[in-house]
Formats: sequence, C-alpha cells, structure tokens
Amino acid sequence: MAGGEDGSDSRAEQISALLDGELSIDQTRLLLYHMVDGEDRERWDLYHLIGDALRDPSGQTFLAMNLIPSIAKHLKNEQ
Repeated sequence: MAGGEDGSDSRAEQISALLDGELSIDQTRLLLYHMVDGEDRERWDLYHLIGDALRDPSGQTFLAMNLIPSIAKHLKNEQ
C-alpha cells in the first residue's frame, strides 16, 4: 500500500484521524465514500486489527491473528 498521486497518503492520514474521532462529518462522509473497497478499505481493516491486538493485554490476539508478516509487508510498502 504505497502512497502516491492518487491521494492515498492523505487518505491514510484521514483514516487514522477517523479512528481517533478527529474528522468532521463532511470529511467522514467523503472518506467513507472512498473506502467502499480497495486499498483504503484494507488499510481500515489493518488499523482495526492492530488496535485490537494492542488492546489485548495477554498478547494472544496479536499472536493468533499472525499479523507480523502482514504488518511488515505494509510497513515496507509505505517507505
């Protein structure tokens, strides 16, 4: 999921802001329109998985979901 001229870097920041409750209603509507499928939807899902894993004090969610390869891939693509 590398960013580029298609606005995906900006949408990645907006997705993060949405998860933090920092977007206006209009910004949220526009972002959700773009998130119907594709790369932005994948990013949304990944951010939620990471959040779930981080909130699990036992660490079992992180291990059970086998996120390490997926996270590593996405981090590499964002560099």
